[in-house]
Amino acid sequence: MNKFIKALYYILILVCFSSLESCTQLKKIDSTIRKTFGQVNRFKRQQKLYSKRLGLDNKQGGSNQNDSVFKMKRNPIQQKNMINEYGYIFEGLNGYDPGVVVNFTNKDSVSNVFEVQDESFKTIKKNREVFGWHPYWMGSSWKQYPFELLSTISYFSYNINSRTGLSQNPKQIEDWNNTKLIDSAKANNTRVLLTVSLHGSKNQERFLDNKLLWNNLYGDVSKLILNRNADGVDINFEDVPSRYKSEFVNFVEGFSKFLSTQFEINEKESPFISITLPAFKDRENYDIKKLDSFVNLFVIMGYDYNSVSTPDAVAPLQSEGNLSLLSTIKYYDGKNMDFGKTILALPYYGVLWDIKPLKDDTFNASLERRITYSEINKLFLSNNELNADVELDPISMSKIYRAAFEDNSIKEIHFDDAFTLSKKYDFAMSNKLKGVGVWALGYDNGQNDLWNLIEIYFSTDKVSFNDPITQVNGFPIRFAKNLVQEKDIFIAIIIFFTLALVVSFVLVLSDWRVRDSIMRSRINQLIVIFIGFVLLIPLVVFISELLGKFGFTVESSYQIYIGFFIGILVFLIASKAKFGQIIQKP
Repeated sequence: MNKFIKALYYILILVCFSSLESCTQLKKIDSTIRKTFGQVNRFKRQQKLYSKRLGLDNKQGGSNQNDSVFKMKRNPIQQKNMINEYGYIFEGLNGYDPGVVVNFTNKDSVSNVFEVQDESFKTIKKNREVFGWHPYWMGSSWKQYPFELLSTISYFSYNINSRTGLSQNPKQIEDWNNTKLIDSAKANNTRVLLTVSLHGSKNQERFLDNKLLWNNLYGDVSKLILNRNADGVDINFEDVPSRYKSEFVNFVEGFSKFLSTQFEINEKESPFISITLPAFKDRENYDIKKLDSFVNLFVIMGYDYNSVSTPDAVAPLQSEGNLSLLSTIKYYDGKNMDFGKTILALPYYGVLWDIKPLKDDTFNASLERRITYSEINKLFLSNNELNADVELDPISMSKIYRAAFEDNSIKEIHFDDAFTLSKKYDFAMSNKLKGVGVWALGYDNGQNDLWNLIEIYFSTDKVSFNDPITQVNGFPIRFAKNLVQEKDIFIAIIIFFTLALVVSFVLVLSDWRVRDSIMRSRINQLIVIFIGFVLLIPLVVFISELLGKFGFTVESSYQIYIGFFIGILVFLIASKAKFGQIIQKP
């Protein structure tokens, strides 16, 4: 029997230790499950909403007067056909690689871009950052940009050929060499960068494996920058595999050193280097701590959160799943990112969904295309011939446009406007970020409200930023915020409380009867080990924070291991100590 208990004892310790190793994987699985079920439950509720709005939930075909108030008016099929047949300018956003544009012609609205209308904008404050990408497919739309409202503009992009390290889009590089965009930006004291992009894990592997290709890229890009008197590069590497985490850091370090040398030779100030980081996908593959030494600006891409099968927001402030701007900022905050050199890029586009009825009052949703803010206003919001509803989702803090048609189908758009973007600007700045980014400049053609919003938020130091999540969620979040603000007081309370528990625990162990009862039972020994583990974790965290102030970072997973091993060590020492000398048996 004793052998059985002993074997069970060691098995329990092994299982507990193994569970520590699997904590990270369990968190990832839990996150995926929460996201999936959150989307499924949300879509089920949405389907009931569709049925009610279309009057399909009433099997008898009748409705009372109160319900009719909430029903959507159906639009003719001809209106739906016009929407479907419209030649969208930016179909390249819908699943195509960067640089591919579908149905782009000079007859479209790109020639009638945003007009400043003789307004005189204030300039962005030096302690703020407003970053914008100018995609090459926007053509000459830059002529209407109010550059005084842009700290940095980056030309998108130098598209890397992963087999040569050189550009694979020569037409766009020719445009870079000749465009007056750079001259106009520099005349307004706007920093100019060239985005260097490489997407796809296979491309990343091929390029990052060969340092000779790095040198090809360094030399070619530096010439392009120096020839146009630009200020640096924006590195846009997406889908970096986890095993190439160190190689990517080395690539960025080499790029920084090469550009610094070339800038020094040409008597220019140090190059400016920005790096775009993913909101959620593969973000753990970017070593923030090591990259920080070579990067002037981190740009978090706060968009493309939406799925392809469930209508939801492009850039949700919060969500029923675990993916949102809130979770993204929490993640990078946990990586000790310097928010003073970090911005949150937000979308100037929305997603158009096609929702079709199935049997039994169910619906199928499919992502039809991504659509720019300009087109949302032009084709939908300003279209007086369409009967539609526009609602605010207070959780995601996004707008939802819905229009129903005679075949019981629905067109639904999730997008951001000046109001929802203002809340997300509030969120970014209340989290001490340096500013915001825009994907992409020109997507607001003909709309003045988004530039006005930037001016209000970033051209003065007098603006106050109110955390929108606190406003939405109420007291629990306000209390949590107070905990963070007064964390030193609460940490002190926790430390004293923990010390009191430790002293009490030691005093209890000083009683020989307690010690004997523990030593006679393996189960009791295991319980004592875990009590010690629980009591020592706060101490380990406290010590790790102290080490962090001196530049030594201890990962959270290692804190668990350290606490576990210290707990075992303390128990083994205690079990061998001669407690009888402290309090003798009677």
